Amino acid sequence: MNSIQFYSDKINNLSTRKTIYEEKISSIKKSVKTIDKKIDILEKAQAFIQKVAQETQSQLKFQISGPVQLALDACWPDEKVFSLEFDIKNNRTVAQLKFLDNGNLVDPTEEDGGGVVDVAAFALRISTWSLGKSAPVILVDEPFKMLSVDLSEKIGDIMKELSEKLGIQFIMVTSHGLNMSEISDKVFEITKHKKISEVKEL
Repeated sequence: MNSIQFYSDKINNLSTRKTIYEEKISSIKKSVKTIDKKIDILEKAQAFIQKVAQETQSQLKFQISGPVQLALDACWPDEKVFSLEFDIKNNRTVAQLKFLDNGNLVDPTEEDGGGVVDVAAFALRISTWSLGKSAPVILVDEPFKMLSVDLSEKIGDIMKELSEKLGIQFIMVTSHGLNMSEISDKVFEITKHKKISEVKEL
């Protein structure tokens, strides 16, 4: 009788443990289903974010690269190519500006005495302005100081076209004054005598 009771108690104990394990398994299965649903949602969210990021990058490439390339083409037709590339480094998206000269990757600071950098930097400023749509007035101080004088007329035409199409007013300080005067609405000459600046409209 004692032996029967012993085994009966053992069976009851094992049955109880079985019930507990079955409940744990059921709970774990529910947790797995919940986690699977969360993973599915996260994967869909990640895919959506990647799609938006790609579309945004594509739009930025167009809005930023376009004006820069137009400016470069005006001065160096079919020679200089500008591109904006996006790379992922340390889990962060990094924008890289690349210049090609006749198909070769180059450092623009070593090209044409810095004139390429002047033109690209000016066009990039217009591009970033167009993204933010701030006040339509842009102040520039010697934006083309490294540009050869023979190209100043071309860059002047670009500025005039940008001003008319985008409604931007440029206020520029330049030592190339005479080359820009023909496309400027107003030209002021500033001279300094004994620490006193004199302004004269030309």
